[in-house]
Amino acid sequence: MSSAYVIMNERSNLHITILEIDALLLHEEPIQNFVKQLTYSIKNNGCLNHPIIVDAESLLVLDGVHRVAALKNLGCKRVPACVVDYKSPFIKIFSWYRTLSGIKTIESLLAEVKRVVDSVKRVDYIDESLIGFSPVVAGVKAVNESFLVNRQFESFKEAYDIIKCIETQLKTIGLEIRYETESDAQQRLNQHQADAVLYTPRLTKQVIIETARSGKIFAYKATRHIIPARPLHLCVPLSLLKESRPLTEVNETLKNILRGRRMEHVPPGSVFEGRRYEEDLYVFEE
Repeated sequence: MSSAYVIMNERSNLHITILEIDALLLHEEPIQNFVKQLTYSIKNNGCLNHPIIVDAESLLVLDGVHRVAALKNLGCKRVPACVVDYKSPFIKIFSWYRTLSGIKTIESLLAEVKRVVDSVKRVDYIDESLIGFSPVVAGVKAVNESFLVNRQFESFKEAYDIIKCIETQLKTIGLEIRYETESDAQQRLNQHQADAVLYTPRLTKQVIIETARSGKIFAYKATRHIIPARPLHLCVPLSLLKESRPLTEVNETLKNILRGRRMEHVPPGSVFEGRRYEEDLYVFEE
């Protein structure tokens, strides 16, 4: 795979290139409302700001399923990508916990959860290593109470399908559901900014790749990948992603675009455009 541009990082070199969308392997479904908003935003901007993150060997999309879907909506056949080595120990996988707000009582919450699962068991604390191994689908933690959500399942994909059904049921009673990092979810609960947290399974790289290669796809917000570093603000024109020229020529054009722009390094833990990043950022200036 040829690279249009390479960023040297002490833990992992970042290869920026343009890939064929149809060659990508997806493992997670997008949230359609977000795809609609993103499609509108990208169309108005006339470019894609941030590249997706892709594994070099499998072409698995680690981050960016919404951007892929939005570009397809806009008739693009190609997508800018930051290509990384998924085998690298520096690439970590975490979960998106769900914070729940608007709960009247914990009993009313559990009653809705029980409409989907077989049982909800009160526990002294939630052992996160149990979640995702049948029959423990998820955990629910309120301020002073903890529960395990139980229903038999055969795979992590099925576990996340059940979690999606739980979310759908909770939305019917008007609960607000937000997707948070593990630590942010706990902090919101401790600060009484949320009424409860839904703990979800953490997947492994092997499970993700095997599931995707089998043609199956996880429900949305099943994975959260942290990579050593990521490039931002490439601002790749949509016209370049719709061209029919050979991919080598398109990548040469991208290389010339990026070579002419200044790049700023932003350290991990920084807030950029309202979002806190745990990785090194390499931000291209327009």
